[in-house]
Amino acid sequence: MRIKWLGNSCVEIVDEKHILIDPNYIVEPYEGVEIVLVTHEHSDHFDKEKFERLNAKKLIAPKATLEEYGLEGIEAKPGMKIDGIRVFESWCWKAKESCSYFYKGILHAGDSAKFPDIEGVKVVFTACFPDFYGDYLNEFRRLKPELIIPFHYSMEKIENAEGLKKLLDKERFNCKILDVGGEVEI
Repeated sequence: MRIKWLGNSCVEIVDEKHILIDPNYIVEPYEGVEIVLVTHEHSDHFDKEKFERLNAKKLIAPKATLEEYGLEGIEAKPGMKIDGIRVFESWCWKAKESCSYFYKGILHAGDSAKFPDIEGVKVVFTACFPDFYGDYLNEFRRLKPELIIPFHYSMEKIENAEGLKKLLDKERFNCKILDVGGEVEI
């Protein structure tokens, strides 16, 4: 399974399914995206024009996101599982609704510093807002992920990712900062 960070909070997963989460990318995804997941309605997570260029077969998003952008799709509801993707309630500042997604050990937590109660987390993509470093650390201690990848920062604010990595390195967590377009394989 290949996992690629495309900038902002956009993550691409290429496995037997081709999934894109939060389609406001800086680097173009590979062709053939089948499923698009959206964590919440903020424009740094969803760009309607970029989404439409994907021609994905399936869209899963909170009801507020579908309504705000006038989209047809599957309403993401906490507790649901569709195509092997689990949906969890999430918290995001000033979002009408927000959710996290979990697929084959990969957790995409959106903007949240509170993660779902799940086991088997291999890779977690996490925002890296300095005010929440302590919250992230507590969540990682609980989840014990194999790899933590900070995301959702601009290259002008890479110090946010570096600050979180420094803290996590002290705690002996495996944390990797990717360049935009960088990928890992699990």
